[in-house]
Amino acid sequence: MRNSLFSKLMVSYLVIALVTLAVVGIAISQLFANYFYTAKERELERKGQEMTRIVAVYLEGGQAQPMNFLLNTVGTFLDARLTVIDKEVLQQGGSGIQGFPQLPLTSEEAKQVLEGKTVVLEGKTIDNRGFAQRHEQVMLSVAVPVQTNNGVVGALILTAPVSGMTATVNAVRVLILYAALGAVLLSAMLGFWLSRSISRPLSQMSEVTREMARGNFRQRVEVTSSDEVGQLAEDFNHLAGSLDQTISALSREKGKIENILTNMTEGVLAVDSSGQVILANEAVSRTLRVDPAEVLERPVSALSCCPGLAGLFSEVVLSGEPCSAEFEVNEGKTFIIAHLAPLRESVGGSYGVVGVLQDITELRKLELLRRDFVANVSHELRTPLTSIQGFLEALMDGTIDESQPRDRYLKVIHQETLRLNRLIHDLLDLAIIESGKMRWELNPIDVSDLVARVHLKLKPQIERQQVKVNQDVPVDLSLMLGNEDRIEQVLTNLLENAVRYSPPGGAITVKAVEEAGKITVEVADQGPGIPPEDLPYIWERFHRVEKSRSRNLGGTGLGLAIVKQIIEAHGGRVEVRSEVGQGSNFSFTLEVVPAEN
Repeated sequence: MRNSLFSKLMVSYLVIALVTLAVVGIAISQLFANYFYTAKERELERKGQEMTRIVAVYLEGGQAQPMNFLLNTVGTFLDARLTVIDKEVLQQGGSGIQGFPQLPLTSEEAKQVLEGKTVVLEGKTIDNRGFAQRHEQVMLSVAVPVQTNNGVVGALILTAPVSGMTATVNAVRVLILYAALGAVLLSAMLGFWLSRSISRPLSQMSEVTREMARGNFRQRVEVTSSDEVGQLAEDFNHLAGSLDQTISALSREKGKIENILTNMTEGVLAVDSSGQVILANEAVSRTLRVDPAEVLERPVSALSCCPGLAGLFSEVVLSGEPCSAEFEVNEGKTFIIAHLAPLRESVGGSYGVVGVLQDITELRKLELLRRDFVANVSHELRTPLTSIQGFLEALMDGTIDESQPRDRYLKVIHQETLRLNRLIHDLLDLAIIESGKMRWELNPIDVSDLVARVHLKLKPQIERQQVKVNQDVPVDLSLMLGNEDRIEQVLTNLLENAVRYSPPGGAITVKAVEEAGKITVEVADQGPGIPPEDLPYIWERFHRVEKSRSRNLGGTGLGLAIVKQIIEAHGGRVEVRSEVGQGSNFSFTLEVVPAEN
């Protein structure tokens, strides 16, 4: 409070009021004193000059006694003491006045009197005005020359007490003091009001400023006047409103940008000109496998998962030109493409670099799958076509004569033709399923009947392979919801694979289990099993564990891919469990038919 604007203004007003009143009071009291004393001097001078005419007559006639009586009588009426000194005493100049030794005339004063001038005598003086102290009273003495035709013949000294005037002056001074005290109180009240009217809006502005620093732009300053302070308050309120609108707009824009960055599938990484990371969205954690909070305010070179990225950022910082590059992340498990561009200022130059990191791992995998698919399709088509072409050319050129069994070669051509037909049929079927354009009619499926029907259809192949198929389907099993033709295709593929890869004398088990409103159908065989490294790719098209053996067994390499697509199109899932030398267990799970209410 001591250093506040209010206290400074209040103290300033009081000091100004006190100094002004003190100067005015002292000046007025001095003026009153001078006025009264000057008036008394002039009165004594005037009375003395009137008395000198009478005194001159007496001094010329040498009549001293009547003059003393006259002086005493007149002094009673004038309330003054009158003393006459002759010319000889004046000429002595300061030797003392007989009968009035306390007011001696100096040589200069005596000379002035002899020259005909009225002189205020200086004795024991107060304020240099000739107020002599006698009997503890302040006295005023005036020496008036007595002149005749012969010149100055003496002097009349009038001495009067001024205690009454002093009391009057003191009374005036007391009144001035009281008036000053009242003026000080009024000035204090007025100063308090003025100080408060000036400092209160400023204090409110200070409070509003602190609230604005905390983010609250709704506070306003109360406008209580139309002067400069009131105008300042209005301008401050206008500024607060403008800041509120601006900050709100910036917050909305910031929220939009943050939402965009948060929901972007690509990672966004921004660095300043020194290489410190200043921004990283959540997608960076998926792309680079790092926590965005851990990389903020750290050098981009600290990203050990992608060492070459820091060099690319440095290159863009130095050149100021956009750049793109591909990187392998996490020891080649992830592939990203980084598009970097400089962050430019409005006045020119750049203050950093922003990079968009796009995960292209799936694209790389798809590209690899595409190349493998083209290679596999070409290989699968070339093998039977080569056989067909060779046998047909032999038949057409007559290389094979009539003595040789032509039916055997025609049978081979027929088998290869069937193989091509199956391959093309499976490719078309898989393409249609993956396109999502097929709309299957879902109907209840009796799993027990389905298993028996598939078993019967594959019975010739089962007998030829000399394997045994065991069915384990509960009689009270609920109905499965799905497209019966497609589910039959799935079960046929799984059981056909199990038969194809089972050794002679082996056993195959087809099992159905209901749990939590879902039915799982399993096909387990006792075949060679699948190595662990091949299990993640078993559902991919043209993937074979033993390519040469699989091709010799007549498979196209598309059966399991078709199985996966059909089951996932039904909203189900497929699984495989296998150990080398212990056989394999393929299963699929679908919903049961919902109960009617």
